[in-house]
Order: sequence, then C-alpha cells, then structure tokens
Amino acid sequence: MERQQLDSTSFVVRSKTLKLIFLGTITFLVWGAQAEAPDKPFAMPTAEFAEPQVLTSKQVDRQTFHSNSFVPARLVIPSIDVDTSIEAVGKDEAGRMATPSDVNHVGWYQYGAKAGATGNVVLSGHLDDLNGPAIFANLDQLPIGELVTLQRKDQVATYEVVSVKQYRLDKVPLASIFAATQSKRIQLITCAGPYDENLGYRDRIVVTANLIET
Repeated sequence: MERQQLDSTSFVVRSKTLKLIFLGTITFLVWGAQAEAPDKPFAMPTAEFAEPQVLTSKQVDRQTFHSNSFVPARLVIPSIDVDTSIEAVGKDEAGRMATPSDVNHVGWYQYGAKAGATGNVVLSGHLDDLNGPAIFANLDQLPIGELVTLQRKDQVATYEVVSVKQYRLDKVPLASIFAATQSKRIQLITCAGPYDENLGYRDRIVVTANLIET
C-alpha cells in the first residue's frame, strides 16, 4: 500500500515539473520574440498582383477560334448615337488603364475579358476635349435595359444595361470593374462632375451591362 502511494506521489510531482518546464519554455520564447524587436509593429505580409499576360496575335486568333469570345473592334449604342471603332489599350505610366488616342474612339482594356467571354470587358471613352463633346458625352443618359453591342466582322456580342452610376474618383469600385468575375458583362467608363484644371474631372460614370446569351 505504501509503495502505491509513493508511486502516485512521484507521478504527481513529475507531472507538475513537466508542466512548469513547458510553461517556462513558452514564456521564454514569447519574451524572447518581444525582446528582439520591442518597438516593431506587427504587419501582415503583402504581395503584388502578377503582371497580366499579353497574348500575341496568333494566340488571340487561336483563342477566339476555340470559343465564342473575340477581340471587339466596334461599339454600337443606338440611344446615345455611339457607333465607333475600338482601340486596344493597356496601362499608362501610373499603372492605370490608358485612354484611347482618338476622342471619338473607345478604348478596350486588353488585360481584361474579350467580348462574349466570362469576366469584365472594360471600355473607356472621353467625355469631351477642347473642341467639345466626345464619344461618351451622353453615357450618363443610358436607360436601364438599353442594348450595347460589340462587333468584329460577323461576330456580335449584345449586352443589356443594368446599372448607370456616378462615383467620386476615390470611390470608384475598381475591384468590381477590373477583378475576375464569373459574370459575363461590360463596364463602360467616362469622366463626369465638375472640372479642375489641376485635378481633372472629379467624378466617373460607370455603366454595367450583362451579356444576353442566345
């Protein structure tokens, strides 16, 4: 009986000792980590987005052949008298979407989706220039339900307008416009609001239209 009590006592002592050693080790590690950089704030690691791939003309033709999508060449919006050529554009020096070189043309963001494809087909156009109204001067007047057509030779993709919104420049939902999505839609963008000689236009008009699939 006495041997069993001794064995039990020894087990309790060993258990307490192991717990103290374990807690002491954890405390030391935490204190040590703080002591190495007591004033250094915690920061989550960050990563930049990968640069989008630019397809060669052969790759684009091959991709178009194997799907219903295509590189848009013309934009038609009857209600605001838009029937114009589309220029492929990339990024400007500041990393933003570039604008078309001709104020009467529309720019298609070549790193985004193609016409008819899943994703955001992003198109931008000028509101005006020194000579007067430009191609998207009346973009804010688009009615809900209006049809917007992208064309290339005999290929056509038709979209229905579901949203026309005006945002302050710093409130434009860039993620919704440019990010990957399972929707098949286009985003039409132009300037709006009061103009400042140093800052440019204060606002942006963003029109969203969904693909009509047949």
